[in-house]
Amino acid sequence: MTQTLEEGMKNQSKCIKVPREIRPFDIGYRIVNQHGNPLALKNGASIFDLPSLAEKAIKKEFGKDDPDFDIEKHFVEEVAIVNLGKFHSYFEEVE
Repeated sequence: MTQTLEEGMKNQSKCIKVPREIRPFDIGYRIVNQHGNPLALKNGASIFDLPSLAEKAIKKEFGKDDPDFDIEKHFVEEVAIVNLGKFHSYFEEVE
């Protein structure tokens, strides 16, 4: 579906925006292969703040052992990181 700029702005203004300070989750990014399995660094890190940081770190880590590693064959996936403390307090405030 194609939208004009005006239609997109109108639809976006209808969205409820929750301030980041009270949002019970954060957004992170990870790299997944074509089967949907996430790739991780040797220290276990698999979720990063920015998509570019995820690509750079995974490319550097996997490029050491496999010179033919191609980051373009993998996908960036957006994930929610739920902070359970904020999550419970968020719903307590709503009630």
